[in-house]
Amino acid sequence: MNAPRTAELLDEREIDGVWTLRLRLPPELAHFAGHFPGAPVLPGVLQVQWALALAAPRLGITPRCREMEALKFQRLLRPGDEVELELRLDATRGKLHFAYRIDGAHCSSGRLRVEPAA
Repeated sequence: MNAPRTAELLDEREIDGVWTLRLRLPPELAHFAGHFPGAPVLPGVLQVQWALALAAPRLGITPRCREMEALKFQRLLRPGDEVELELRLDATRGKLHFAYRIDGAHCSSGRLRVEPAA
């Protein structure tokens, strides 16, 4: 059986253009293997990729980043964690703001320069 390659979407809601998604990180997630043996954590690059991929259909942007700004990784995300991912688009500046939290505590965040979907 193949290991999953993405988080499990448990719930999502949109209020005033801000999306909040509740995600579960499956313990058997393919990306935990080798990162790091004995103490697996979700790679930061994957957190950015998921933010882009999940924001694209909800906020009408391309799932590509032109520039990364203010990336902060404050708390490790581990197998089995349930996290909230907040997504907000500043369309005027072309910036996607994302933040991962566990029980309200900041885990990671950043701003990504993006483009509207064609």
